[in-house]
Amino acid sequence: MSYDLYFFKEKASLLTGSEVESYLSGNLVKEENNHWFFQNPDTEVYYTFENTESEEFDNPNAFENFIDLNLSFNLNFLRPSFFGLEAFEFIEKFIRDLDLYILNPQSDCEKPYQPTQSELFENWNKTNLSASLSHFSDQNSYLEIEKSNKIWNYNYNRVSIQQKLGNAYFVPKIFFFKTKENNEVITICSWTEHIPNVIPEADYFLLTQVKKRWFKTIKENALISREKLLSIFENHLDNHDFPDCKIIHPENAQKIKTIFNNVTSQINLETFAERIQIENLFNAK
Repeated sequence: MSYDLYFFKEKASLLTGSEVESYLSGNLVKEENNHWFFQNPDTEVYYTFENTESEEFDNPNAFENFIDLNLSFNLNFLRPSFFGLEAFEFIEKFIRDLDLYILNPQSDCEKPYQPTQSELFENWNKTNLSASLSHFSDQNSYLEIEKSNKIWNYNYNRVSIQQKLGNAYFVPKIFFFKTKENNEVITICSWTEHIPNVIPEADYFLLTQVKKRWFKTIKENALISREKLLSIFENHLDNHDFPDCKIIHPENAQKIKTIFNNVTSQINLETFAERIQIENLFNAK
């Protein structure tokens, strides 16, 4: 099940197919076998552009002022709603930058037009949530749309936060997990060796501790809740300007080495939870 869009330009436009392809290769991902398959490693969102053969449309008169660019876009259904938030943000920029038009077979518009990100998102997500509801099974995990979109927004901005802070800090990704006991969706983030770190709004944090035992150095992990983390390190954390994030600055990171390495946990990650394949995370059930 997929959501497909087709791209056109006005007949008077001097834009070439090569310029369109260069835009995609320069702003999205390099072309491979007439495809531009994009996947964001931070958000795990993916979608595809493809050079296609000319389509035969039902109402050719509606296209008399347009030229088919033989380019299509594909986004699957049965995905977290944030797939659409990210994909259609790029689509809107793409058509605005190149003055392109879209034929959307899923909409009521019978001719190419220039929809907004929100129009496309609402159009896609209505079917996406409906399909998720009807196809939800034991292999799927549910998370309310507001929380999953909030996690996506942090991960989507992770690189820009990292760039602003520089190499003295680490900005971790938030991962989706599910508990093995009851399939509850949880989020887990990492904090390694008490380094200066952003502390986002994840449910749990995996601390990687470096300890000296006898004549060797070993690494151990401690999985703790966000609440426990905040209670232990509360006096060493500051608010970060990204919503609901804390940060530990270098001067405080140096002070907490002993406290950090003495944190203990009764939770074993391997027996407690497992990663969720992003295709199995639904916002409706």
